[in-house]
Amino acid sequence: MTDSVFTAVWDSPRFRQLLASGMPGPALALVRKQMGLSQADFGELLHWDRTHAGRVERGEVGTIFDVRELVRAADALGIPRSALMPLLLGDSDAGTIDGGEGEGVDDVDRRQFVQAATVAVAATGAAADLPWSDPTRVGTGHIAYLRTVTQQLWEHDNQFGSGAIVDFAIQQYRLARRLLDHGEYGVRTGAELARAAGWLSNTAAWLSFDCGRTTLAWHQLSESVLLAEQCDDNELLAAALGDLTNMAVDSPTASREPVRLARRSSELVRGVPSVRLNAWRAVEEARAYAAVGDASTFEKTLTRVWREADRGLDSQDDPAWLDCITEAELRVWEAKGRKLLGQHHRAVALCRESVGRAGNLPRDEASYRAYFAASLAGLGEFEAAIATGHTALSLLEGPVSSLRLVRELRPVRIASARSGGDDAEHFRFRFDSLCGSAAGQG
Repeated sequence: MTDSVFTAVWDSPRFRQLLASGMPGPALALVRKQMGLSQADFGELLHWDRTHAGRVERGEVGTIFDVRELVRAADALGIPRSALMPLLLGDSDAGTIDGGEGEGVDDVDRRQFVQAATVAVAATGAAADLPWSDPTRVGTGHIAYLRTVTQQLWEHDNQFGSGAIVDFAIQQYRLARRLLDHGEYGVRTGAELARAAGWLSNTAAWLSFDCGRTTLAWHQLSESVLLAEQCDDNELLAAALGDLTNMAVDSPTASREPVRLARRSSELVRGVPSVRLNAWRAVEEARAYAAVGDASTFEKTLTRVWREADRGLDSQDDPAWLDCITEAELRVWEAKGRKLLGQHHRAVALCRESVGRAGNLPRDEASYRAYFAASLAGLGEFEAAIATGHTALSLLEGPVSSLRLVRELRPVRIASARSGGDDAEHFRFRFDSLCGSAAGQG
């Protein structure tokens, strides 16, 4: 991912040009390649053999001009049916489509095709929650696709935040859910499908939370918990409970629920040989203790965090969602806990250590600057808070999109209202503009 705006390939000019030129096969090939699927994987999604899938992509057969096959291919790849409109608005007087050697060919007059496909596209909204007319036989290609989507979502979020991709993530989860609820598969494939759907739901939950859609995040985490139980995946269950912990800590409540959730999350992964994972669960647990004012257990749990970290945080085997777990990230989470305990000076010092470190991902750097600025405001160092807040806004106006991080700067916004000078006024203007646009995007 190199662009801060996540663009699904079906939104690209090339995809639309191919469709408008009456070349849906090559257009589908663009989607397949973006998703990291082979022609064999693509074929398995639609129960074609690899050779036939290749011929469809090259436009050598007319299979895809059967509206049923086109819609089935779009559904299988998670392409919104509305994205087919360039094909429908192309040259409708091209006459009969000759598919060649008769393999899967359904000679359809283009005008009839357009009329039928327009009905299918018009049904886009309703189709999201309906089963396919013919049950799909789920195979390894479907599961590989869902895993690839989840990986790509995390890679993008690690760089740029959630704002541009949350709707795409929800759409892809709906596809996974339809496969799970209405597809045909055996016991083993069903467990793998539930696992892939659960991790995708967990990813969508984080993205929803990061862009301010808290109710949707709760719903997706509930889905993740249920799917984790169905496929007996303790790591997925721990991830969902960990996110629920963080949402509970951020909610204005005196409940001890965050502690219960965090402890269970840590217990579930104690046997997993991942330093990052265990350090992450421990620091979430520490912050939960801080949230209920238990300073003693907070300190004891932090000892476990840094004992894990001392073993080394780099591992090629960790999933993409753990890429952000670095020493800088752990220090900022310790700072969050200390701030909850009223230890503002120590929180500021920890945040200062994490800002500007080599290797910080853009989204993480924006996080650290926002937390640092808010901590400075908490100490009453308004001038420094506003100056640091400006550096956070520069990232949040540029490559990073996260309503959650914009809201982290609210203490600085309050401080700027109490301060005079052009710098404070400019901060208020930038914050208010960005908060409004981010809220609209969320």
